[in-house]
Amino acid sequence: MTELLKNFKIMMTGSTGGLGSVLVEELNKSGAFLFVDYRDHEKFERLKKGVKNPDLLQGFRADMTNEEEVIQYFKEFKEKYQRLDVFMHIMGGFWMGPEIAETPLEKWNFMINLNLNSAFLCTREAFKIMKVQCSGKIITVGSRAAEEFPSHKGAYAVSKAGVLALTQVLANEGKEYNMQVNAILPSTIDTPENRKSMPEADHSAWVSPKDISKLIIYLLRPESSALSQSFLKLYGKQ
Repeated sequence: MTELLKNFKIMMTGSTGGLGSVLVEELNKSGAFLFVDYRDHEKFERLKKGVKNPDLLQGFRADMTNEEEVIQYFKEFKEKYQRLDVFMHIMGGFWMGPEIAETPLEKWNFMINLNLNSAFLCTREAFKIMKVQCSGKIITVGSRAAEEFPSHKGAYAVSKAGVLALTQVLANEGKEYNMQVNAILPSTIDTPENRKSMPEADHSAWVSPKDISKLIIYLLRPESSALSQSFLKLYGKQ
């Protein structure tokens, strides 16, 4: 594993979140170099202190829903490291709302901006780099809700369905540039934040961040070179 990922240069969003922090730890163990975004400097410093190889983890403070900051994030990476092997859009958020008829436009726009617009801005910039170098992998995170469209999750489900549509377009457009583009579709992820918000749920049925990380790492390996345009479901026992 270490040899396979030792020279990988990876950009990733959502590094300090429940899934992202575990993924950073696993990728760091593998020897991959990570350039991640963060909003909270203290959280990033704690993350960096906790990894095995801190020199292989670099951060850049930016808001991934802000176009100028996203462009600067990718510019900073490209000027320092040139080649981009993998981009992972892990960040996102959830809002459990009422029915669509009672959904405020403000909350609707919040979900679209946080989940879909951020994915568009980031994958657009990653695609530009990979198109020139004629190689690269992009991984996004959708949701089970993006395929099943449950009640009271309308804004969230639509925003994540948009991420899946974007992923498919990127996969189609990336074919001629030797790019692989896939999405992970988890159900509820077993994170401290989710446990706190749903204390009475059956946590044993949820998907662990480590299991998701293992699948993502597999997508980086040579054995997965034929895999693209795929939506990989991780529903646990739900």
